[in-house]
Amino acid sequence: MTIEQGEGGIPGAPSGIFRMPSPSSAREEFLLERIRKLNAIGCALSRQMRDLDRLLNMILEEARRFYRCDAGSLYTRDGENLVFRCAQNDTLKKRPKSAGSSDSNFVAKPLPISKRSIAGFVAATGEILVIDDVYELGGKTEYQFDRSFDTANNYRTRSILAIPMVGIDDQVIGVLQLINPLDSRGQAVPFGDHQDDLARSLASQAAIALTNGFLIERTKKAHLDTITRLAVAAEYKDMDTAAHIERMSRYSALLSRVMGMDDEYVETMRLASPMHDVGKIGIPDAILLKPGKLTDAEFDHMKKHTEIGARILAGSDVPLLQMSERIALCHHEKWDGTGYPRGLHAEEIPIEGRIVALADVFDALTSKRCYKPAFTVEKALEIIREGQAKHFDPRCVEAFLSALGEVLEIKKEFG
Repeated sequence: MTIEQGEGGIPGAPSGIFRMPSPSSAREEFLLERIRKLNAIGCALSRQMRDLDRLLNMILEEARRFYRCDAGSLYTRDGENLVFRCAQNDTLKKRPKSAGSSDSNFVAKPLPISKRSIAGFVAATGEILVIDDVYELGGKTEYQFDRSFDTANNYRTRSILAIPMVGIDDQVIGVLQLINPLDSRGQAVPFGDHQDDLARSLASQAAIALTNGFLIERTKKAHLDTITRLAVAAEYKDMDTAAHIERMSRYSALLSRVMGMDDEYVETMRLASPMHDVGKIGIPDAILLKPGKLTDAEFDHMKKHTEIGARILAGSDVPLLQMSERIALCHHEKWDGTGYPRGLHAEEIPIEGRIVALADVFDALTSKRCYKPAFTVEKALEIIREGQAKHFDPRCVEAFLSALGEVLEIKKEFG
């Protein structure tokens, strides 16, 4: 029997690597089916580790599919607390918004790691809990079930399978709670016996993926922190701030997403765009800090920051720095060919340069600078509309205006 793709359309499971013996009983067939599914889940999770939030949701989704559960939630450990990370509930998802399917229903406070709650007990002891009906616990156990969510959402939690996710140091790094497995008629039923081995195998797959996901996330945060600090250092003389860099990088990532770029491109844009003005480190203070209009000679010198920045970033084989180099060089080029340093026209300008050009100008217009007050959003939008097909790529302007609500949320959050 060849291992095949798991149920639920999970791609990438190995095929034809080895053959299992034919099952001699229904029980063996059941176990082999579960092994195939676990194998497919592991393959699927390994491809999603670049985005921690998506990884967490995928762990929960695949675990629910594995046990055919109506709902579930996932916690990760933070010191002596469990932090609620995601929840899924098919019953609530099918309801109209007014009937209790809002994502706000799943907001939860940090949960202490103690034996008083189900998830806390699992995190504290490392034990798997299989509970047939949480409403029948009474005072028989150290842990109790909090019915407040059920009451607020007219939902009935019955069976729970709570599984610890154990890291490489044997410490629980998270807890996976699966709720209400469904029978063929869609009715909630108990999980049944013999869950420990399968649950631990599933939790092991999830824990490995989660551990790697945490490592990747910490590395990404370290990269972003380093890039932001370098960008702030480069722009410090120009009196720009970390807030400016944060805003324009988020504007750039938002524009990329609205324009249909894939997730990897959007994330690279968010990390690369802060380096757009790194070349200002080579511009004299007398020019950067001049409160009035620059002379022609001073402006010619100022324009060199694009080429200085590109030289600083040149020669790398890292995609992030390659994009940073293109942005540094081209973010002052204009759609009609009147920009600098090379006078590129229209699509001769790399797309990341066109995107950052608009994001940077909007933030510059709506921010106070040593040579100008902050313009109103309305005035900035008027200037951007006038610059369509002149200064800016028309597609970028359309995307920007279509996402204006999100743009203003970023401006407010990092203002």
